[in-house]
Amino acid sequence: MKLQENSVRWALNHVVNYSDTDLFPKPVEFDILQEIENEAINRFKDIDLGNYQHNPSRRFIVPKDEISYRIATQLDPLDNIILTAIIYEFGQLIENRRILISENKVFGYRFAPQNDWSLYNPRVSWLQYWENCKNKISDYKYAVSLDIADFYNQIYHHNIENQLIQSGFPNQVKKWLMNLLESVTAKVSRGIPIGPHATHLLGELSLVPVDNSLSLKGLDFCRFVDDIIIFCNTPQEAKIIIYQMAEILDRQQRLILQRHKTKIYTADELNHHCISMTKDQPINSDEENIINIIKMYSSSNPYTSINITKLPDPQLYFFSKHFVTQILSKYLNSDEPNYTRLRWFLRRLSQVGIPSGVEFCIDNIDILTPAISDICHYLITVNNSYNVDWKILGSKIFHVLNSDLIKSNEYFQISLMSLFARNASLNNASQLIALYQNSPSSLRREILLSAYSQNMGDWIRELKESYPSMDVWCKRAFIIASTSLPVEERKFFLDYVKDYNLLNELLIKWAKSK
Repeated sequence: MKLQENSVRWALNHVVNYSDTDLFPKPVEFDILQEIENEAINRFKDIDLGNYQHNPSRRFIVPKDEISYRIATQLDPLDNIILTAIIYEFGQLIENRRILISENKVFGYRFAPQNDWSLYNPRVSWLQYWENCKNKISDYKYAVSLDIADFYNQIYHHNIENQLIQSGFPNQVKKWLMNLLESVTAKVSRGIPIGPHATHLLGELSLVPVDNSLSLKGLDFCRFVDDIIIFCNTPQEAKIIIYQMAEILDRQQRLILQRHKTKIYTADELNHHCISMTKDQPINSDEENIINIIKMYSSSNPYTSINITKLPDPQLYFFSKHFVTQILSKYLNSDEPNYTRLRWFLRRLSQVGIPSGVEFCIDNIDILTPAISDICHYLITVNNSYNVDWKILGSKIFHVLNSDLIKSNEYFQISLMSLFARNASLNNASQLIALYQNSPSSLRREILLSAYSQNMGDWIRELKESYPSMDVWCKRAFIIASTSLPVEERKFFLDYVKDYNLLNELLIKWAKSK
């Protein structure tokens, strides 16, 4: 079975605009595929899902705060494009089985592809979840707040398979998805990848029976992914609901509730909690000023980029280094740093590309590691407005890379190293080369991509003989970096690269044409 051409094209545009995940550096392969879009689509649409062999994914430990973490997965770029195309083409079959949006019960990841290439309905979100909880509690005296423990990692594959069948997915598409899950989890029958945008809908699919059970029992509830609030009128009823919910989760797919996140609220308590969750809650008046200016220019759209040159001086004043570093310091100096909010603030700075927080982020990276992916994205966005010696900043980043904390985690290392691949101004070639030999494969890939952005062809030449022993992620990076070799030398080398991986074939053809 083959996917429709428009599905594959939509999926490619989606990953070009939104990457494959919010957690990892965007694979440069996506932008290259966009350069050769028509040829790539023609090859991808002819893929037979029944004979497809999945490529290796990458798994990393990603921090949530100072002491907790999650295991996140980055799929092979081609696997991710096909997965996204499948969800685009067949996602409505899942959405048709979910509780209607109009019932104001289920708010997480409502399938509705948009003209801007986003996958989910932007009007049904985490904010609407809390606003509806606030509205509903006015009709009740109590509510129970529940959270499913380690949700994505505990989703039962047989449940996903049964729900795909019940949703009407074609057999070969179902098999492709199940083979992907088995590949990612090393044939363990639990867990879906944390990270890829498209897998959110598979998580929602797994909870369709749970939502239906709650409705059949006559319970009024609101759910956003694994967070559930159920409404009632007495403390005894609240306790009964906890036991009912535990039983439903256990019988449906052996899931359990998180004890420390299970809480019974009075109506007033939940009302106040909902208000706190829907407010911006700036940490001080300086952040409030910055937020208001960004909202003014972005129409409150978090994806809108704002041209810093369009800000008049009185507004630009609030983005000065003094105010930005004070805000960041205040977040970090609290007893329990709110990393969720801090990451949100960094993403707002990225919208403007304002460089006021660059030195602070680098100087405090050890305590900012839970926000490292957002820091890296922020540093990339200030490329055109940061008027200092980038090589000095690059040396600072290398100093950070040598810290014991950063060296203890591959995710920290690849996030920081990805900056050199995405900003040629960070010209630290000698340090990159020195780091290569003793680095893990994931870090070698970023160094090879840095060689591509910094035109280090003479060094790439020295690595040609080691190409056959590289893993598939490094091979792709090396093919891309080979464009820094002289034309005839590059073509001669690539002519003798025997690689039957479709994505590699396309990259080789692209590299020859450069």
